[in-house]
Amino acid sequence: MHSMAYSPLVFAFRENDKQMVRDEAQRRQATNERFGLRGRNGGPEEGAKALRAHMLGAAGELAVADYLHLRQFLYQEKEAKRGSCDLPPNIDVKTRSAHWHDLICQLDEKPDKILVLVTMQNRLTLVHGWIESKQAMQEQWRKDPAVGRPAYFVPKETLQPLLLLKNAQM
Repeated sequence: MHSMAYSPLVFAFRENDKQMVRDEAQRRQATNERFGLRGRNGGPEEGAKALRAHMLGAAGELAVADYLHLRQFLYQEKEAKRGSCDLPPNIDVKTRSAHWHDLICQLDEKPDKILVLVTMQNRLTLVHGWIESKQAMQEQWRKDPAVGRPAYFVPKETLQPLLLLKNAQM
């Protein structure tokens, strides 16, 4: 638990950022459809819902990369690889579509990742904080709200401020 008051960071996309996110989301969608890849943990595989999931993911990754000065490492994976990370050395960005949502950690997540929560709703992007995946895997946070898709749902208020992650990288 951290002692700093919980306060998410606001991220504002520039026009070229928005185009980069759109391009990456469309590339991911096309790649997944070409290889017939399934959506993660029962998520959508094709169509508008799947494209929206790719847009959210790509946008969240850009917001975190920008804050941590890791833009040059954006979108390195050209196809989805189970267990891979979004940003070096071991950062995975978890982007959700509403600000009240908590961070999701999959039951089979690698224990050595840094998970960062980003939420996007009504054109407002918030970067909430981070947690080590092994810390996120607590029985008290295990839930199955979508029924048949259990995961750990980590409350935002328990996340470490992104500033601590940024300072640890320097």
